[in-house]
Amino acid sequence: MNANASKRIVFLGDSITDDGTYISYLDAFFRQQPDARHPCTFINLGVSSETASGLSEPDHPFPRPCIHERLERALSESRPDWTVICYGMNDGIYYPFSEERFAAYRDGMNRLIEAVRATGSKVIVMTPPPFDAASLSGAILLPEGEEKYSYLTPFIRYDDVLERYAEWVLGLESAVDAVIAIREPLLQYIAAQKNSNTDYRYGDGIHPDAGGHWVIAQTLLRQLFQQNVEQGPDTWPIYPLVYERHRLLSAAWKEHVGHTNENKAEALPLDKAIQHGELLEGQIQELLQAYRNG
Repeated sequence: MNANASKRIVFLGDSITDDGTYISYLDAFFRQQPDARHPCTFINLGVSSETASGLSEPDHPFPRPCIHERLERALSESRPDWTVICYGMNDGIYYPFSEERFAAYRDGMNRLIEAVRATGSKVIVMTPPPFDAASLSGAILLPEGEEKYSYLTPFIRYDDVLERYAEWVLGLESAVDAVIAIREPLLQYIAAQKNSNTDYRYGDGIHPDAGGHWVIAQTLLRQLFQQNVEQGPDTWPIYPLVYERHRLLSAAWKEHVGHTNENKAEALPLDKAIQHGELLEGQIQELLQAYRNG
């Protein structure tokens, strides 16, 4: 895909996207390039707990949001050139595999892809990230055969479900503009971390740690932008400000578009957030200039 021209890139997904650390890494990376040309405007529209399937486990504290409840407004307001989609973690609702739930995920994803493509946006789909049972915190793992499961009492081999979903996503290449396989790089990262530190935990088992987000960002940089980068964000002096700006705008965009997650973020109105973001942008540019001048 040609990433040379300026693009509005919108991210749709669940809490992993809502967190947005990997998106802020992309933003900070491009700002630091020597030619100072930033090819993208990144808009994070991730919503925690969301699905593409419309499913929700009985013990979830509220019905899980579904992207289709807000999709038309999300696309009309953000006007993406590219749309990056990442669903799956919540779509199996933490139960053992079932054909019925799998069909709901496939149908939801296919409808999402069709709706995005109808706007003229390019469609980029990421595989679901892994579920690492050994790292799970604040939850009780359950064996097969239980009556009910949830994100607090998940199926112990729920990652097997996500593997089936990821295999299906990998087969979407003819239906989308790009498929980004983040599952395998993350599994390799987790294995390497555990090999070097037996006490290592991959975030909370569901949500990646900062290193996992960096793996996602590196994979997107490599596959979408043909950029190979090893030096991580810990060495980037502008990153704290870029992250602050990202979270400010992400919260504003999410509430501007609207969603059915009962937990509403504290957010400025979008126009006010954009104004404040411009002030942060000025600080970022000053810091970049000072850094380049030594």
